[in-house]
Amino acid sequence: MAEESIKSRNTDSLVLCYERRKRRRIIEEEPNDPIQIDIEKLPDALLFEVLYRLPCRWALQYKSVSKRWCSLISHPQFVRTYIHHRHQFRKSDTYPFTLVLYYGKQFNNNILALPFYDDSGDGGGGSDGLDFLNFLPDIELARKGYTFSIEASFNDLLLVYSEVPKSLSRSWGPAFRLYRICNPLTKQWITLPCLPFPESYRFVLVGFICNLYSCDKEQGCTTNAHYSYKVVRILSPTESNTTQIHMEIFSSDTGEWCHSLVSSPRGLNPFHIRSLNAGVVACNGMLHWVDENDRTIKGFVVFDPFNEAQGCRYIDPPSDLCLEELVYLGVFQGRLRIFQKPIFGSNFSVWELEDYNIAGKWCLKYKIYFKDLVSEYADLVKIAKKTSPPGSLLAFHPNVGEIVFLQFHNYIVLCNMQTKVLTMTGRLRDRGRILADNTSLEVYKVYAKYVFIVGQSSWPTPVPLPLKREWDSLLSLAKVASKLEERKELRATIAANTSSEV
Repeated sequence: MAEESIKSRNTDSLVLCYERRKRRRIIEEEPNDPIQIDIEKLPDALLFEVLYRLPCRWALQYKSVSKRWCSLISHPQFVRTYIHHRHQFRKSDTYPFTLVLYYGKQFNNNILALPFYDDSGDGGGGSDGLDFLNFLPDIELARKGYTFSIEASFNDLLLVYSEVPKSLSRSWGPAFRLYRICNPLTKQWITLPCLPFPESYRFVLVGFICNLYSCDKEQGCTTNAHYSYKVVRILSPTESNTTQIHMEIFSSDTGEWCHSLVSSPRGLNPFHIRSLNAGVVACNGMLHWVDENDRTIKGFVVFDPFNEAQGCRYIDPPSDLCLEELVYLGVFQGRLRIFQKPIFGSNFSVWELEDYNIAGKWCLKYKIYFKDLVSEYADLVKIAKKTSPPGSLLAFHPNVGEIVFLQFHNYIVLCNMQTKVLTMTGRLRDRGRILADNTSLEVYKVYAKYVFIVGQSSWPTPVPLPLKREWDSLLSLAKVASKLEERKELRATIAANTSSEV
């Protein structure tokens, strides 16, 4: 028995040694490099199936791999398939977005861009200051302090306003007023034709709105591959209770600006602080702004530039709205909202317009007292507990109805109106430096002039090819004219000196 057990153990060891040698030989015979597949050899149909499953930012970046990839990803069929795929598998209607704040010339770093991503991490990038729009050709002029501002937004598009410096256009009269439409994600932009109208020194409200075409009505999604758009400059009435208002409208269908005289069923009034602070809001294919008189809110004007361009209609304010207080207009998923905060009050209210297309009934959604707000950040609690907290609305969260963005001093915060919890999301910066808590009180008076939600849909909105490169031609002509004028002055000086010597 002992001998049999010894033989068995010897046999097992021999088998084990053989298996080890065989395994080692197999490993040695295997190639060191993994099997490489040439993706360029894949047929278009298979490559198509791979690419439309990528995150949006990746797909856009892969357009630069080759002409074939760029052609495939840019094809309308790819865009439609991509949108349908995302619409089918997306759990909700939440999309990543960037909160863009414009502070005007009173603040050294007058643009703040805060990106917010969805669960997949696929969102639009953002940065602080003018670097957010550093792909635009007139950013260098903006850095030198010339007129540059963000005027309006629609989905993931921004409308930017700038002026050619008068020093470059002294031979051409006043500075040129230019509007650009750009997409910060794709860094595409277009310059609209120069305004053909004489410069007006009245207050102007600017609206920007697109008419998107349906992609698939059964699936309930739309494509932004084809769309028309309009830019509307609303001139402040020169007198109170007027039933006609002047507008300057650019239409992508005609490629031109036109002057329009729009009638109103009620008397409209010149723009004042409440109208200018509320701005123009696009909702349900229409533009909205505040009408006020004698520091009192009269109502809200509605203008449909696509279907009723000759007239506008009126929406009465909520019956319980304090008409002497400041209000801000906003939108949450196709519903018009009002944010109201007393100038020296300790609370704020949020109203929402229900049955927009039928009766237009206002409903009070939230009334929040600042003293009831809580936060893990002690500084935010201190500000909220003050007798008259300086919190002001920045924007309504586009995906969550109970959340609003507020500014507390130099803090950008999220306020959950249901749980009453404050969360800090950003800080104001000056020349790249975060403002300290003990900053001068003058900084606390700096509130955003305009705030925009730059959303990212299933596929970024393409910017159409430029209608005319008027900016480039005018700027070059202005520079040439400036140099010619300098040469004439120099020649005149030389001629005068020469004649005097003779």
